[in-house]
Amino acid sequence: MGFRELIISAIHRERQREFTKAFNLYKESLNFTQNPKTILKVKNRQAWCQYYIGNTRETLNLFQELQDRFSSHPESRLYYANYLIKVHNYKSAKKILTSSIEIFPDQLELYLTLASLLKDTDRSNEAITVLKQALSQEKLSRGRGIKRKDIWSELGYLYYQRGDYNSALASLKTAMRMEEEEAFLHYDMIAQCYLKVADHKNALKFIDLYIKYFGDSDADILVVKARAHAQLHESHLACASLLQAYSMENGLKLSAEDMVDFGPLLQTGFFDTLENVEIDEA
Repeated sequence: MGFRELIISAIHRERQREFTKAFNLYKESLNFTQNPKTILKVKNRQAWCQYYIGNTRETLNLFQELQDRFSSHPESRLYYANYLIKVHNYKSAKKILTSSIEIFPDQLELYLTLASLLKDTDRSNEAITVLKQALSQEKLSRGRGIKRKDIWSELGYLYYQRGDYNSALASLKTAMRMEEEEAFLHYDMIAQCYLKVADHKNALKFIDLYIKYFGDSDADILVVKARAHAQLHESHLACASLLQAYSMENGLKLSAEDMVDFGPLLQTGFFDTLENVEIDEA
């Protein structure tokens, strides 16, 4: 078999969980290539084969070998960091990714992986700093098909989670300007941000854009729309949106924050007409 056939066969063996056979096929395929990036990819898969058969020492040796032998290639460090994240060695993974960014400041995937690690370990402020550092670079490689607009969107999400809604709006609207109107995915989050800062007209504007492109089949979206209408004293439209959401779910699940916006409807007794309404007081 040639290189392509060996790789296809090895991947098939991996999917069948025949990791030792896959490892040997990958090893044989290395006789057919001198390309460093290809060798890196193949050896990365060999290391994971060792991991899945429980040979953690050899797995670690292989990843360390990649980093030492291919130190001029950012992928070697990224592969090693991904393994360390998998085995919950977050401190070492962070150290590798941070030093790698200093050496390869144009490699987007390094920033994304580090930001993801930080977000998953409840260090969103540090994740924000990493994404802002990425955006400050004049040139960035495209990582996993992700573009600058996606970084701005992720930054907006992190600001939202932190409760910094004005910064979230600035980031999300920057991402929006980089995308075709019908392809932008985060109108609902922009609407949520506007609700948080009590700008109900803009909240309604962006929720209507979301519904225009993605439909009104999500009960949560309709509740957001109802909240905006209620605060604009458009009670009949708020009721209509809530009734539509109610019919979808055969009930309503609302938060205490939702109910603050629905104060006008509470006064009119609207909720007394509905049988299945659950309010989370947390």
